[in-house]
Amino acid sequence: MNNDLFKAGVSRRGFLTGSAALCAMAGLGLAGCGGSGAESGSAAASGQDVEYRDELQIALPASPDGLDPHTTSSLVTMDIICNVVEPLFGLDSDYEPQPVLAKGYEVSDDGLTYTIKLREGVTFHNGKELGSEDVVASMNRWLTVNDRAASLLPGATFAASGDHEVTCTLTEPAIDFLIILGNHSQYPGIFPSEVIEAAGDTGVTEYVGTGAYKFVEWKQDQYVHLTRYEDYVAAHGKASGYTGKVSAPTKDIYYQFVTEASTRVSGFETGEYDIAGEIPTENYHDFDGNDDVKLYTHNAGVLTAFLNMNEGIFADEEIRKCALMAIDCEAAALAAYGEKELFNIDPNLGNPENTQWATDAGKKYFNQADAKAAKKALAKTSYAGETVKLLTTPDYKDMYNATVALQEQLEKAGFTAEVDSYEFATFMDIRSGKPEQWDLFVASTNYKPIPAQSLSVSKAFYGLSDEKALKLVAETRTAKDTDAAAKKWAEAQERLYEIAVIEPLCHYASITGTQADVEDVEVLDGAIVWNAKRPE
Repeated sequence: MNNDLFKAGVSRRGFLTGSAALCAMAGLGLAGCGGSGAESGSAAASGQDVEYRDELQIALPASPDGLDPHTTSSLVTMDIICNVVEPLFGLDSDYEPQPVLAKGYEVSDDGLTYTIKLREGVTFHNGKELGSEDVVASMNRWLTVNDRAASLLPGATFAASGDHEVTCTLTEPAIDFLIILGNHSQYPGIFPSEVIEAAGDTGVTEYVGTGAYKFVEWKQDQYVHLTRYEDYVAAHGKASGYTGKVSAPTKDIYYQFVTEASTRVSGFETGEYDIAGEIPTENYHDFDGNDDVKLYTHNAGVLTAFLNMNEGIFADEEIRKCALMAIDCEAAALAAYGEKELFNIDPNLGNPENTQWATDAGKKYFNQADAKAAKKALAKTSYAGETVKLLTTPDYKDMYNATVALQEQLEKAGFTAEVDSYEFATFMDIRSGKPEQWDLFVASTNYKPIPAQSLSVSKAFYGLSDEKALKLVAETRTAKDTDAAAKKWAEAQERLYEIAVIEPLCHYASITGTQADVEDVEVLDGAIVWNAKRPE
């Protein structure tokens, strides 16, 4: 699966809001979210002595393309390896960076040098104590081999400034530096320096970290087995997202790779799997009245219409504005997901629950759904009946169905519109390399923690070439503080709406299922299981 096009199912209880880790209990009148404490009604909350199982079986929807977190952006890889290899910082459930292997940091007045103190007494799974040489080797490799890291922090370097202290020198200030270091999707895990030195061109093959679980075995296309690290030294603080205290109450974790959705759902229903990821939308009603399971939903991404501003009909801004005027987001979302409970209409180009960046800037241009006004405005432009080419793929139903809905909406506004549908690989090839063959496409894309990473502002993804918008996005990274950065992003979002190059049709959620008695699971980008346990 292409990592820029994240597909996710949604909970039968609908799209919930209010926290980053959201959950719904299928068939029950009770809602309970996983976290660091015992859930209400759990075995632990009863006050009785409880025996817990020695293992958890977790079904994932794909097999990892590797377990070297520096060289992949696969979410499956990150879900597994974050239990084994820890970073300096992580993101909590509010997407705020918090220390993990770091103890604290200072930043120079010019914003170019970060001095990071490391926790002492932390050991790797091979018994070696964590030191600055391990951090320097790991982070400098990450900055070299990870494409996202290299583009976001060009020229950055780490150096030792003490046995348990490192400095990072940037070539330009980056207010989002700690968020980048804590981002789960470009994971800067810390390995022993000797593991990094042995990696070479083939990548890391010794999965040794400081995490609560040790790597045991990877049986290709079947499973990865992890076991508890008895000498683990946990960070302090309440468990929140990928930060805080980790207790590892379950001895062994097995990540089973179950790519066939029906098999994964069936195994979850029968109790073969304690936890199952990416339960599909098609199974929306399968768990009605089933008190034995619990469904967790979380914000996953946004279904977006991207317009070609460089070639073809929509190179004319006034014609693009007419197209956006005609788009009815709710109708397109209903075509994609079937029921109103499965999506949320919101003008944010990113995650509405990421409070640092959430903004309704440009909302007056959003979801106008006025075909009559669009048709009237279109008649005043240079449009002469040319065919608008809507690129899509039948391999992803939400994208395809939304595109067909947009075809109807554009035709009601006076456009001649045609759906060009290809298998996914061809769709991707045309989208990225043949802009003359498309005028609009719809894609469901996963959220990024900072605007600069969002595909809504990507030159490569859909050809955004507006210099003002690009400049504003760049300024979100060099602003003097977070408030100033948020203001720049609001201006950038407003600009994208003004020039009519993008329309977020809806925000969708992803669903993870657990057996009802599994305790202390938290869901953010995926299921966080290092505090999870299940009674015998």
